[in-house]
Amino acid sequence: MSTAIQGQQGNLDRYVVIHVATTCDEHGVYVTKDSAEVIELGWILLDAKTCDELHRESVLVKPINTPITPLCTSLTTLTWEHVRTAGTFRDAINRFDTFAAEHLTSQNLDFSFVTLDSWDLRVQLPREARDKAVVLPPYLQHSRTFDLRTEYQRWQQHHPESLPFGPSMLSNICAALEVEPVQASAPIKHNLPFHLQALAPASPRRAMEEAVTLARVLRGLIRKSQPPHEHPDVLTRPMDARADVRAFLSERSKVLHMAGLPHDTTQSELESWFTQFGGRPIAFWTL
Repeated sequence: MSTAIQGQQGNLDRYVVIHVATTCDEHGVYVTKDSAEVIELGWILLDAKTCDELHRESVLVKPINTPITPLCTSLTTLTWEHVRTAGTFRDAINRFDTFAAEHLTSQNLDFSFVTLDSWDLRVQLPREARDKAVVLPPYLQHSRTFDLRTEYQRWQQHHPESLPFGPSMLSNICAALEVEPVQASAPIKHNLPFHLQALAPASPRRAMEEAVTLARVLRGLIRKSQPPHEHPDVLTRPMDARADVRAFLSERSKVLHMAGLPHDTTQSELESWFTQFGGRPIAFWTL
């Protein structure tokens, strides 16, 4: 299998499969999208050439501005009791940086993060770091990330038989890739209002359990993307925020902060808005 993986991973030495759990609230009453706080990080280090696991670690974080709601507990199993004596966001970032220094940067290894949704690394961590005056290491401030939803969609283009299994749910992705997700806990619904009980997952997972599942998805995606020359766009083009920043600066572009945009805002909608008010943008970067 290691020979097959070699063709897929290119020049990468390591994958860092990571899951970020945050506070959340279904209606944004107690926790808005722009105020969510990290409550747990879980990560697994894989050799990119063999997908062998080299290290795993997790760290809890005590939120200071937002509560752990019943919905959050139903998704993560975490309660206030789990995190009330945990360290700060800064402590968690320092812990991760210590890991990275020991296993990655000191050895000049080329690595990429792997997440289910790149939002956590591209938006959540930098935004919370700014809010809490924490300086992120360069590889977190402008991360290089494989978004597994995106990679799965690219894989689906080569495998139309998988189209009934859409990318919106991790369980669908696992089913299409013939991967067994971690089933760690029974559903937690007893503190949820009736109208939210349908949102409770069948098996809530802690950050490490989610990271284990994502590592299985990554291996499954690699296994089912053979031979690599028939899947040239799968796991070959990570989202590279640092490259985006370099291109942005070389164009002498202007930074415009826009808050409160819906998740599904499209580039064409933004272009229409700018044109409506007399602007003529020639390119967009999401940083």
